[in-house]
Amino acid sequence: MPTDIAPSAEAAPEIRAELHRTLYAVWRFGSNALVGWRPTSTGIEIITAPKIRLFALKDAPRRIFVGARQMGDKTFEEVSEVLQSRALDIRLTQAVGDGPGQTPASVVEEVFAPFAVTKTDQRAVLLVDIVGFSKLQPEQQASQLATLEFALNIAAETALAHEIGFRMCRSTTGDGFYIWNERKGLEADIDLFLGYILFAIFHAALRRSVAVPEAVPALRTALGIGSHYNYHQPDRTGTSRNEFIVGDVTIQVARLIANCRADQILVGAFHRWDDVNGVWIDEEQFVERVAGGLARLIDLPVMGSRIERTSLYLTGRRMPEGRFQRQKIRVVDKHGIEHFCFNMKLNAFLDGVDPYYCGLQHAELTLVRPAS
Repeated sequence: MPTDIAPSAEAAPEIRAELHRTLYAVWRFGSNALVGWRPTSTGIEIITAPKIRLFALKDAPRRIFVGARQMGDKTFEEVSEVLQSRALDIRLTQAVGDGPGQTPASVVEEVFAPFAVTKTDQRAVLLVDIVGFSKLQPEQQASQLATLEFALNIAAETALAHEIGFRMCRSTTGDGFYIWNERKGLEADIDLFLGYILFAIFHAALRRSVAVPEAVPALRTALGIGSHYNYHQPDRTGTSRNEFIVGDVTIQVARLIANCRADQILVGAFHRWDDVNGVWIDEEQFVERVAGGLARLIDLPVMGSRIERTSLYLTGRRMPEGRFQRQKIRVVDKHGIEHFCFNMKLNAFLDGVDPYYCGLQHAELTLVRPAS
């Protein structure tokens, strides 16, 4: 199960700075990836390799990209041999360990991680896109991006203030954002969806209340769960490290967004490992898990009102007995590759205001074709 590494306050700032400066030099402006490390009596040994070599490997050992960057001796030697990389010895003013005057391994891992390229097998990612962005004047583009960023920021802050574990990460696409949770695991992905629900409600409230309607963009959204690579852009001082992701899940949501209508919410088809119960679940079961957590949003503040209740569901055809059957949708991207997804609907009821209905009804789906 993925674990978060908590920053440690036990190492002096100068020790962190010393290690960062050394690793930054080895990183060589991003041409190299720092793959793994192990402690020595005088500091650490590291494995480094050109990034292009990492991605050129056939059947690369999983450990090259997955897991903590601190490696045991056997793994360290195996990875070094596969990469044909001689270990680089780095001497530090403090030995690595848990004793007095030593640098905790967690600190080394924390400083080391931004220089590595890692892979996450499963993570929820959403892509929020401004409709018609390229046709807007520059001033309108700037205004709409600012409004979108405001809605994202206030949703993330509201989630954290009310103990919803959504620590937002994002990278821009120019006319929108990829968004994911800094945390990993099933519960983190559920919290991302809850954070998205908050964002959708804030955005809907802004569209209704802002005096200049053109300042609030029309959006389309695609959500998916899948694998991706992580990499960072650390700066020379170690005070900033922008994170980026790319992989199957970002490709999926990008392809879906191209077939997404204004105000629509599409969820890509997937199977996700439930790391709590030890079973595989599909998109419908996952959305049901999210719906089961909607009570956590009750009474949260939104633009002077409070959430009373919300509902979230995948849409589909009405069956003769009255129930609804979720409808899988097939889309074909510009490369002729088919993708499968579902239309999602969100309804939010707040005190003192009319309900917010986010997403499209199933009957409105005229630009996508149901899967056979």
